[in-house]
Amino acid sequence: MKFWKGFMKLLRSLQWKLVYIFISMCVILVCVVYVVINSRLETIYYQNFVKDMNDGFSDWKELRGIPESNEDIIAFFKDKHDDVTYFRTNSDISLTLIDISIIKKNNDLERGILYSSDEDYKNNPETFRDELFTSSTRNLYPMWATGKITRAVEYKDIIKTVSGKQYFEYIIQPTERENLIFYFTYDKEAWEQILQSFNNLIFTSAVIAVFLSVLLGYLLSKTITSPIISVMHKAEKIAEGEFDEQLAVKSEDEIGNLTKTFNYMANELKNTLSEISSEKNKVVTILNYMADGVLAYDLKGNVIHINPAARRYLGDDIAERSFQDFAGSVGLDIQIENIVYLEEASVKEFDTVINDLFIKVYFAVFTDTKSRPEGFIVVLHDVTEEQKLDNMRREFVANVSHELRTPITSIKSYSETLLDGAVDDRETTEHFLNVINTEADRMTRLVKDLLQLSRLDNQQVSWNMGEVPIKDLVRDIVDRMRLQAEHKHQRLESYVIGVIPNIMGDKDRLEQVFVNLISNALKYTPENGEITVYIGRIYNDIYVKVADNGIGIPADSLPRVFERFYRVDKARSRDMGGTGLGLSIAKEIIQAHGGTISISSEEKKGTEITVRLAV
Repeated sequence: MKFWKGFMKLLRSLQWKLVYIFISMCVILVCVVYVVINSRLETIYYQNFVKDMNDGFSDWKELRGIPESNEDIIAFFKDKHDDVTYFRTNSDISLTLIDISIIKKNNDLERGILYSSDEDYKNNPETFRDELFTSSTRNLYPMWATGKITRAVEYKDIIKTVSGKQYFEYIIQPTERENLIFYFTYDKEAWEQILQSFNNLIFTSAVIAVFLSVLLGYLLSKTITSPIISVMHKAEKIAEGEFDEQLAVKSEDEIGNLTKTFNYMANELKNTLSEISSEKNKVVTILNYMADGVLAYDLKGNVIHINPAARRYLGDDIAERSFQDFAGSVGLDIQIENIVYLEEASVKEFDTVINDLFIKVYFAVFTDTKSRPEGFIVVLHDVTEEQKLDNMRREFVANVSHELRTPITSIKSYSETLLDGAVDDRETTEHFLNVINTEADRMTRLVKDLLQLSRLDNQQVSWNMGEVPIKDLVRDIVDRMRLQAEHKHQRLESYVIGVIPNIMGDKDRLEQVFVNLISNALKYTPENGEITVYIGRIYNDIYVKVADNGIGIPADSLPRVFERFYRVDKARSRDMGGTGLGLSIAKEIIQAHGGTISISSEEKKGTEITVRLAV
């Protein structure tokens, strides 16, 4: 079965179709030759037959004349056999004399036939007469009915009798005796053997021609199909991604031009696909590494592309979910049918919350070259940080307003009290003025810190960079603040680990940082507590660690301690005179020096703050 299918496929190939064309042309040519030769030979034999009969009749009439009576005619042909030779009659050509007037008048076929040289007439006259007048109805019947030849008498058609005999017929009607006709017949057997020989020759030639057509057609068609097959195999390789091989151009004809064009097309296709692949790789790389999530859906709601960011936001199972499931989960009120048929919601934008993340969703429909919807894209932009910054901004404004309002309210209330007459009481006046002065100092510190933060944010700080002996700087700060520690019965110590080189920095700003860190440690460490400052080196960094065993910081507050105005215990921090900006300023200064500041703490066990600066 497999062989048969392969064989049938071969016969349906282009090469064999060309062979079929060669065979068909050969067969058509042979058939035309057959028809032409057969028709032409019959025509030639008929024309020769007519010519011979006309020439014989003219010679006979010139030498013998046309007898006036039928008896004389019969006597001439019966007694004088030379008369028959004028018409060259033989076993194949016969002459029959017919008097159509007798047939017309008496309807007597027997007397109507005056003479016949046909052997059938001599052997069986009755049968001859019946076949004669039955077969030759085309000429004889109209003649004995009208007495004249009513139409052309030269008929090349072969007459066939009931007995199967076939012949040409020809009629001569003398003008001297219109009732008398000379009826000639020419038996087909006279030329049939020659015609058959020609037909046999034609058939033999046809067989040889078909064989040669198959052979030559196969060889010639192969010169056409071989390059086409090569092009086909090359096309298959191109479909598999192989573009390097070039087809050899073996001719300058149409096939050669096709090969050249195909090589050109393959080269252009290679370049085009390379460009497309390069652009695709760029797009894929951009999509894979962009922070925004991107999802693409077809019109059936199936995912056709999803980047890693979208998987992070929505989970790995998003690739298996339909568009309607996704739309329902994020609150996107869009129906695919409305997009396809009504062309609605071409662009849409809204905010939502996904897995505790603030996400801005952008929805857009992409179209084909005819502006018909082909699918849609969803872009997920994480605005959590922006939202947090916005919240921090609001909180910052609220905190600044609160921090400023509190001392202003105190100053306002105490001032009004003094204006209302309390100024006469010296003790009360001094107390109120001290409160006003304290609140003014608090406002001054707050405004000073805010201005410093603003300069740091806007990079308007003038840095006095120079070589700073960080070990001596920190130890001097510890020595200065040891008296403050002793007031709370605290132990403040510093340790230097290894050789500490100098660093490049702004001494005053760094001093501000370490004073703030040690001051916070003293504030939030109860009496009899310990504060230890370590100065050391790790690889190319100098570190300063301030560790205490104070009240510590809850774990949920650690990520926010460097936020502006953030206080773990707001009331207690404010009572201690803090503005909530110290750690924020310290972080900005350290980062401006190319360093880092980190904090670790455990509630009721203490806190460690580490500053690292590059050597």
